[in-house]
Amino acid sequence: MLRFIKNFFIIFGNLFRKPRTVVYPKERIIIPEGSRGVVHLKLDPDSLDIICNGCGRCSEICPVDCIEINKVAGENNRIVLEEFIIDLNKCIFCGNCVDFCEIKAIEMSYRYQLAEDRRKNLRLSKSELIKPSGVTGDFW
Repeated sequence: MLRFIKNFFIIFGNLFRKPRTVVYPKERIIIPEGSRGVVHLKLDPDSLDIICNGCGRCSEICPVDCIEINKVAGENNRIVLEEFIIDLNKCIFCGNCVDFCEIKAIEMSYRYQLAEDRRKNLRLSKSELIKPSGVTGDFW
């Protein structure tokens, strides 16, 4: 009987509280600081080139092997990043690629809505990874 009375007061108290859920997609939520979304490649602010030099450390450290890097020798025998592909079918958003990048060329964005009807759309190339994708913790 005591349990019944206790539960009654809990339910009665919840009648006057604000709901904790949002009506998706009509209402927007604030993405918490430190959330892990799609990987984003940083650009050099002066030259607007990709900072990544293609060292491959991120693909070596990735536990599910979802990063593919191809590089070529460019002008003056300088190594240039030709292809950077992330397969979001495999990615577990662990953030190891961000943590172990020595030149901090990769960051996690706040873009987390990734519903697609085709698997090939979840293989993001270099050109798709440099687009602004909600890097700030704003409304989505």
